Amino acid sequence: MQFLFFGIIQGLTEFLPISSSGHLYLFQKILGINGNLLPFFVILHLATLLAIILFFHNQLKELFCNKKILLHIGIITLISASLGLIIKHFFTGFFVFKYLIAFCFFINGIILLSAKNRSCKRTLQALSFKDSIILGILQGLAIFPGISRSGITIIGLLKRGFDAKEAFSFSFIMAIPIILGAFLVEGKEILSVNIGTTNIIISFIVAVLSGLFALKIIKKALIKVKFHNFGYYCLLTFFITLFL
Repeated sequence: MQFLFFGIIQGLTEFLPISSSGHLYLFQKILGINGNLLPFFVILHLATLLAIILFFHNQLKELFCNKKILLHIGIITLISASLGLIIKHFFTGFFVFKYLIAFCFFINGIILLSAKNRSCKRTLQALSFKDSIILGILQGLAIFPGISRSGITIIGLLKRGFDAKEAFSFSFIMAIPIILGAFLVEGKEILSVNIGTTNIIISFIVAVLSGLFALKIIKKALIKVKFHNFGYYCLLTFFITLFL
């Protein structure tokens, strides 16, 4: 039941703009689990990737035939990976410090609330190198637990003037290389997994299904201009984390 639960949590929080890494810490504390679940969550990253491919398969066919978009995704990925590695090298020891995680939840909430009442029209064909640099930096900063990758990049796209639907799809499509890269880098951790094949399979399937469900929620929230409401949840999570 624990692995089923974490499969649902991973699938939802990886896509909803509320930070999966922050929730991993939060629920480990609430449930009193002291073991290292990183190898387990490394496996679930593949479930995350599969959910994105299934949900955006039509857009992927179009975008990956567009050399300009591929170039921008390459730039974003390079900047994100470089910044992420630098942050991980200098700050990884603080990633289990509850005050840092609480602060990141607070910042994430404020960022999401800033999305209220925005109406933009830019399309991906208008994507510039400046946009790619900004998106690369934002995606790199999402390595901090409590900062949502999807949230910070969608808000970044909205503030750069992109249409909500375009921001939604591109935020997740540009995440494919970085998610795959993170899995490959941390893949060695999989060898230390000792939780049973059945648990892994069930968690994987549940993570894919809950991930697809989360993507539908985000799409609907953006279309109805209610994306900022996730910010209130993050502010609540800030207080919960602070007083754990």
